[in-house]
Order: sequence, then C-alpha cells, then structure tokens
Amino acid sequence: MIGRVTQTMTSDQLLGNVQRLQRRLLVAQDTLSSGKKLRQASDDPAGAALVNGLRAQSADLNSLSRTIGFGRSVLTAQDDALGQAQDILVRAKEIASQQAGGLATATTRQQAAEEVEALERQLLTLGNTAIDGRHVFGGLASGTAPFSDFDDPGFDPLNPYTGPSGSFSIRTAPGTTVRLTTPGDQVLGSSIAALDGLRQTLVAGNSSTASIDPLEAAADGVRAERASVGGRARQLGDRASEITSSVSKITARLGDIESADYATVITELTQLQTALQATLSAGQTLQTSILDYLNL
Repeated sequence: MIGRVTQTMTSDQLLGNVQRLQRRLLVAQDTLSSGKKLRQASDDPAGAALVNGLRAQSADLNSLSRTIGFGRSVLTAQDDALGQAQDILVRAKEIASQQAGGLATATTRQQAAEEVEALERQLLTLGNTAIDGRHVFGGLASGTAPFSDFDDPGFDPLNPYTGPSGSFSIRTAPGTTVRLTTPGDQVLGSSIAALDGLRQTLVAGNSSTASIDPLEAAADGVRAERASVGGRARQLGDRASEITSSVSKITARLGDIESADYATVITELTQLQTALQATLSAGQTLQTSILDYLNL
C-alpha cells in the first residue's frame, strides 16, 4: 500500500513539473516572439509602475517639444519680418538723405513720396504677418489684423496698432516660460510713424533732413527687437535639444524595463526545452516502472 502511494505521489509531482515547464516555455516563446518581457502589470508590478511614470514624463516632454516647435516657428517668422523691416528703413533713410540735398526738386520729392508710400504699405503688411492664422506681432491673436490698412479712412500713422497690449509666452519647463511676442506698436509703431512723416514731408515738397534721425531711431528699435527675438530663439533651441536628450534617455530606460534580451531568452528557452524533455523522459521511465511493479 505504501509503495503504491509513493508511486502516485511521484507521478503527480512529475505531472506538475511538466505543467510548470510548459507554462514557462509558453511565456518564453511569447517573450521571444513579442520582444517584450513586461506585457502586463502582473509580470512585474514595480517595473510596471516605473514604466507608467516614465511614459507620463515622456508624454509631458513631447507636449513641451511640440509647443517649443511652434514657438520657434513664431520667432522665425518674426525674425524674417523684422529683417525685411530693417531693409525698408535702410531704403527710406537713403531716400531721405537723397531728398535732403540741394539737388532735390519738387518733382523728385513727389516721386520719392510714392516710393515711401509703397514702403509704408509693405511695413504695415509685415506688421500683420501671421502663422497658422495667428498674428506674430498681435499677441498670436487670430481674426482681425493688428495693424490698420493704409487705405482705411480712419488710418492714423501715429496709432495704427489695434491689437492686444499683452505679450504671449509658452511654458518650456515646470515654472519656466519664454516670451514669444511683443505688442506690435512697441515693435513697429515708431517705424510706421517715421515712414509716414517722411512721406508727408516729401508730398509737401519739403527737405527731408528732419526725417533722417527718426528713421535711424526706428531702425535701432527694430534691430534691438530682432536681437531679442534671436536670443529667445536660442533659448528655445537649447531647450529643444535638452528635451530630445531626455526623451532618448527615457526611451532607453523603457527599453531596459520592457524589452527582452534575445540572447537571454533564447538560452532560457533552450534550457526549458531540455528540462521538459528530461522530465517527460523521467515520466516515461516512471510509467515503465509502474507497469513492471503491477506485473510482479
């Protein structure tokens, strides 16, 4: 009786070993085919919690990256517009210098006034530069352009700006922001006024000597704003590089936690297959022994 119980217990133990090895073998095969060692939280609760935290960090960083990308495009649009504004003011100053001399006549000044008017119109158009429908010199507001049209009946060259008085900033890190915009009147207001003053002087047929200094001062203001835009663009560029590096590190860390080491998995799979084969062989031996026992 004791011998029979022992044989049954041994048989049950072998069957349990086979089942455990088969389950482990299935897991190893799934890991090999999926390349993932962490497929569900129960596989590694601590690892799963860490993965969730890392994914949340990555999502926040990617969101910041998109925001910064938009910010850089806004600053690039501003820089391009300000570069053209500088060219306009340089040309206007050339005209003012030419029409201030004794060789200028009423006719040349009238012709020059027409060119200055075209420059003023161009500057107003630059002031209404938009990206994705948002005005870069109007606090990124959409809808009505921030600068009045030259042909508007109520156009006032000393007060052409009707956009928001505040600036627009973006978050680049917890507790850190970078300003994207400056109200348009602060950026181009003096330039428009200087151009219109030159235009009216030339239309009246007068010497434009007095217009030179206001044009130079306006150009200085545009240069200063362009330098500020460049500095803020560099800040965003540096932050974008930091984010890219951080996301790469998080991705690598996630890979360490989630991804399987193929060499290790293949070794484990081979060992499990060997162990299962050995266990099955032992079961066959046991079965033979039982039959021998029964034949006694």
